[in-house]
Amino acid sequence: MPAASNQGWRDYWKSNRPASCVPANDATAAEIAAYWVGVFTDVADQSRILDIATGNGILLAHAASAAVEGGKTFALTGVDLADIAPQKYLDEAPVGFNEIRFVGKTAAEALPFEVHEFDVVVSQYGLEYAQLDKALAEVERVLAPGGRFVWLAHCDDSEVVLQNRDQGAEVDFLLKPRGPIDAMERFVTRLGKGKKPSNAAQRLQAALADAERYCQDHPPAKVVVEVCTVIADSASRWQSFHPDDLARMLADARARLIRHRQRINDLSNAVVTPERLRSIETTLQSTGWRECEIVALRAGSAERPIGLQITARRED
Repeated sequence: MPAASNQGWRDYWKSNRPASCVPANDATAAEIAAYWVGVFTDVADQSRILDIATGNGILLAHAASAAVEGGKTFALTGVDLADIAPQKYLDEAPVGFNEIRFVGKTAAEALPFEVHEFDVVVSQYGLEYAQLDKALAEVERVLAPGGRFVWLAHCDDSEVVLQNRDQGAEVDFLLKPRGPIDAMERFVTRLGKGKKPSNAAQRLQAALADAERYCQDHPPAKVVVEVCTVIADSASRWQSFHPDDLARMLADARARLIRHRQRINDLSNAVVTPERLRSIETTLQSTGWRECEIVALRAGSAERPIGLQITARRED
């Protein structure tokens, strides 16, 4: 079952990040955005739209853009288990974004809304983190009769999931004993004690050489490249820094990598497995729903899907 706490996401949204788990390919990410704009373009004027696990509101930003382009008005609401405040952290947002209602510290299993309060409920890489029996019951409860449900969910063989698993392996490499972070910490510890870092420098050089081989064997290895570039640059200019400053930089880097690993763990636990998919199908094909459709969604000519497109309508 998905982790109830989603600890790795607590601080993630307190930054200028409009979305999470997006494909590394910018063209594919743009196609996902176009997909959602198309979804919202088909939504009727004056619709009430709820985004579950909204994060920093990327889907509602698409909805706001679609409303402006179509001359429509939507009432937009986003909820998330994290303590979100997208208007505070995002540098760029579409017209109408500041009017969106965001509600943090809200579980998908216990939505604080009235029966039939929304005409459309959406989620991108979010609802699957919840306990699905309870969360889908809440979606059904808050949807108006005839209301539309659109959910893009993580599936096991999707490009996004595989990409994050690769990043998990990169984080594990960086944090392993005698790895780049460990070697740089030993180097900085020697500096802090006022000792010559010769032996520690040799160990660091060996760790960075190992990282270079890792990157050659596992391209593009962006996380390893980014972290090791900073480490190599800082080590080459160590006399320009106070050891305490380097120590704080490393502590922050280690903490960020650990949080990133936790997010990847959360994602892996949230994937819609065949067993979970059967449960979803059973729920959405039961009384209370109609027009259930579950298909693998692909962007462009991509060989692998970007997720499962799960749609249904609330019975009239």
